[in-house]
Amino acid sequence: MSRGTGAPTRASARGARPGRRPLGLDMPWLLVALLALAVAGLTVALILQSDDSDGRSAAGESSAGQAEPQQAGRIVGLPVRVGDAPSAVAVGSQSVWVLSETDGTLATVDPTRNEIVGEPVAVGGRPRFMTIAGASVWVTNFDARTVTQVGAKTQAIVRRIRVGASPWGIATDPAEAIWIVNHDDDTIQQIDTRTGSLVGGPIEVGEAPVNATYTSGSVWVTNSQDDTVTRVDTRSRGVVAEIPVGDHPEGISIGDGSVWVANVEDDTVSRIDPTTNRVVATIGVGDRPLHIKAAGAALWVPNSGDGTLSRIPFDRNRAVGAPLPIGRSVERVGAGFGAIWATSASEDTIVRVEPAPLDR
Repeated sequence: MSRGTGAPTRASARGARPGRRPLGLDMPWLLVALLALAVAGLTVALILQSDDSDGRSAAGESSAGQAEPQQAGRIVGLPVRVGDAPSAVAVGSQSVWVLSETDGTLATVDPTRNEIVGEPVAVGGRPRFMTIAGASVWVTNFDARTVTQVGAKTQAIVRRIRVGASPWGIATDPAEAIWIVNHDDDTIQQIDTRTGSLVGGPIEVGEAPVNATYTSGSVWVTNSQDDTVTRVDTRSRGVVAEIPVGDHPEGISIGDGSVWVANVEDDTVSRIDPTTNRVVATIGVGDRPLHIKAAGAALWVPNSGDGTLSRIPFDRNRAVGAPLPIGRSVERVGAGFGAIWATSASEDTIVRVEPAPLDR
């Protein structure tokens, strides 16, 4: 029989040679034997592969033999239940402060116990942002058109200050002042933190400003509707630059001599060099990044769309490690007590994250 075509060969046509059995009579038994050997070999190989795969998993490798990316950190303890829709977090010398937008309260978290202490302060007015300046916590009340000053030690309301329409973000100025972002007026205003008085008139910025920060003698304001950052010189009170960034900028922070901006709609972070007023890097992050925070050697990015936390080391200009799942609508982050504190607006919680070491 021809091996290639199956046609009879001349030898098969003549019959088997005397004293030998035809090869065809041995074929079933030979096939059975070969199949049995193949099955046995495959079984041994699978066992060895399983043992080896378990070893790689323990070493932090994937099934493809490549190292799994280390997450940005790990959650420590259980999430802390706070008020309805936490809208801001600030870390002081002794406490972590959490605003809740829907129920209009300011709560205090003890970082040594990871739990709320005392009764929340009713600040009202749909609070959006806060900062710590002097011995007070300052809160913007979006609906009430006010800024509320709360004593950090007494946890009592000191005063309410009338400002522009829909106050949102706050920047802390080391010259004993804070700057308020009026979202619907397209302005910022200065408040003297010693007296609680407004200083000068409103300063016009871009369209639908959201948040602000201070560095290099200037207030930097994100304008969500015209995709810019406005730089305002605090001495002259004049606009010195309008810097194009990404789509719908909101979050802003200072770190490593740079201004960092979260662009919600294109899932990026822009890095601005204050010496040139130019974007020097655009970095991809998670879905819908919001109110970022520079801390230590990195920028921490809450990705509200996918509920994760990303980390951008200042010296890398890229996100490093796998994003850490936090919870639905993670929007705000604070830093202090060796941890990152992240809020989940949909789950009404704040979680404590221990940063992972950065590989060098």
